[in-house]
Amino acid sequence: MREKNYAYYIFIGIVVIVGVLPILNMVVETLSNRDISYKILFSQPSTIRSFTNSLELGVSVALSTTLIGTSLGILFSKTTFPYSKLWILLLLIPLLIPPYILAYGWYMVLGRESILGHLLFGFWGTAWILFSIYLPIPILLTIFFLRGVNPKLEEAGLLFCSWSCVIWKITLPLIRPAIYFSFILVFILTISELSVANFLHFDVFPMQSFIQFSAFYDFTTATIYAMPLLIIVLVITIAILLKNRALRFNSYSSILIYPLKRNIKYLSLIATISLVIFTIASPLWGLFSFSSFSNFIDIFKQAINPLLHSLIYATIGTILLAIFGFISATAIVYKRVKGYKILEFTLLSLFILSSIVLGIALILFWNTPYTNIVYTTPIIIFLGYLSKYLFLSSKIIEIKLSQIPLSLLEMAELTGASYREIIYFIILPLAKESIFISSIIGFIFILRESTITMLVAPAGTTTLPIYILTEMANGKPSTISSLSLLMILIVVIPLTMLIYYFKRKEVNYD
Repeated sequence: MREKNYAYYIFIGIVVIVGVLPILNMVVETLSNRDISYKILFSQPSTIRSFTNSLELGVSVALSTTLIGTSLGILFSKTTFPYSKLWILLLLIPLLIPPYILAYGWYMVLGRESILGHLLFGFWGTAWILFSIYLPIPILLTIFFLRGVNPKLEEAGLLFCSWSCVIWKITLPLIRPAIYFSFILVFILTISELSVANFLHFDVFPMQSFIQFSAFYDFTTATIYAMPLLIIVLVITIAILLKNRALRFNSYSSILIYPLKRNIKYLSLIATISLVIFTIASPLWGLFSFSSFSNFIDIFKQAINPLLHSLIYATIGTILLAIFGFISATAIVYKRVKGYKILEFTLLSLFILSSIVLGIALILFWNTPYTNIVYTTPIIIFLGYLSKYLFLSSKIIEIKLSQIPLSLLEMAELTGASYREIIYFIILPLAKESIFISSIIGFIFILRESTITMLVAPAGTTTLPIYILTEMANGKPSTISSLSLLMILIVVIPLTMLIYYFKRKEVNYD
């Protein structure tokens, strides 16, 4: 497939304008301004304390989620553990709803004055909720990478030692990239997360930049405080891509399943049920206990406009992610441009970059007299969604494209088919399932997004997450609980559609 296609270079130009130039503009502006001094970064004890808190929080959450998530990933996909898909689905829910909703649910359960309530408002409560949110990441990455383990290697190992020995000596070393990548990804997401720590009054470093921006409208100082997070993201992203295997997924048609002994199965089941209760069931119960059906109907009527805004923005954002995600995936998998590795690096960097940093960069870049058509309209919101979540959409489609035999495409090329025809009649039909999955996931993540929308949205624009955050500041507990349940319901609907799709697919195959 050597045919040139300049559409990919146009796409790269769009990525540069949407995601790269705002970040570069932010960096250059701070470096070229003589009135700016980076000495203020760590000149105050409060700043040093918040930075230390973020690092401690990031390491704690990343280490705990990686250890437990990797173990659960092996348990769910490599053993005869019952109802594995159900447990994966239940543990996935915290990742798909706004983080502050879980924090508020736990506040409804524990209160503020109890012993556990005092623990909730601080390091331990923040760490526990972020653990609940990011635990699905190592679980899913472990399951994906286990698909790339050659079952023949494990079968050969079983000839010499037990299955636990095979997992420890063969399986775990082969999925080491998943373990490393899980730790790094959760660490970056944790040190960038603000909403949970803000609600639980735990001082973290992103708060410094957010306060300077929202409270004092000091873009200069806010940008300086954003620099350490940007540097951390760039350094770690480069390290990930140098270990090229960390972003590559292979898949075998079969996977070796290990039998669980009865006592281990029962203990694992008890531990999993307990984990589900304390990660999702308890905070949901706290929300339900302060809500009622009649109150829910009234709140729904009040929130109809923010809800419609959220659904419209999520729909448009999803369409953009599906289109550009497919283009990005084909560019990377089939190496259609020389800088495909740089493209992958850029998309990953934007995905793991703090929403606060990204939002400030977009404002600084587009807030000019010449670009008011972007800055003063919802277009800037879509640019933020596209920058943040394009990597996610692209990677999901990449996994499917990498499974399409290249021989099939080469045969089509030998028959005289152009690259455009190969795209339309072979690649696109085979990838439609992954495009559908990426669209559902992209819709959910855009729907739950609050930080970017809150920072860049034009005046008068309110989405459901922003409306909930506003009510959390001075609203009634019953109102906040009902709004949170509404948000969860809106997220669960597309997730249910995805589950139904897979169930129907399994039935058709049977």
